[in-house]
Amino acid sequence: MALPTSTPVSAPLAEVGAAHSAAPPPDPERPGLTRQRILVAALEVVDAEGLEALSMRRLGAHLGVEAMSLYHHFPSKSALLDGLVALLLGAVPLPDPGEAPWEQALIRGFSDFRRVMLAHPNAFPLVCSRPVGDAEALAPIALAFAVLAAAGFDPSETRTVWCALLSYALGYIECEVTGVGMAVRKGAMVDLIRSQEGPAFEALRAAWSGDALEEWRDDVEYVRGLSALLAGFGLRLVESDRPQR
Repeated sequence: MALPTSTPVSAPLAEVGAAHSAAPPPDPERPGLTRQRILVAALEVVDAEGLEALSMRRLGAHLGVEAMSLYHHFPSKSALLDGLVALLLGAVPLPDPGEAPWEQALIRGFSDFRRVMLAHPNAFPLVCSRPVGDAEALAPIALAFAVLAAAGFDPSETRTVWCALLSYALGYIECEVTGVGMAVRKGAMVDLIRSQEGPAFEALRAAWSGDALEEWRDDVEYVRGLSALLAGFGLRLVESDRPQR
């Protein structure tokens, strides 16, 4: 399967906000203060100061309003966090399930997910740790399940494939966000690997050789991993005699 061209990691905040353009009209008692504006402002705070800095008081100060005004749109901080997850997932484009082969559709979707997460690394732990609590956040997940079902996977298999892809994506992105991936490729561990002798370490030394690491590109390696997973699940479809669509 051909690898798609690299997609820039940056995702302007305006792009995230545009994903939820159908926001409620301004509150007449609080001109200009809408659910959408509050969520975008919350993401601005998280991007600039970290997730720990986000509070209703801090958000109110960022918006120039009293914190109590925010409760008109979000009854609790928990509801605000649910909305923030929905805002981020809503920035992942939702292509027509039938416009590309199922493998390509999923690679594109998970690549867009990575792009959005890397554009907002301070918010990534929230997406990792918080179950979806807003119906709007279900849209990209529902699309992935629709793509898998259309490909011929039964309901149990769609769950298996989804969980495998999501676990891979979250783990890979976490290595990028935390810097662990770079440390493994250029840190003391690499020197340790290269200093080991004997046949037991031959394959490990070869994989972490200078040439292999010089050719490493995070976006390309990410897609290669997705492609390998999808190829394996596609083979299961073939072996089950169910036609791929």
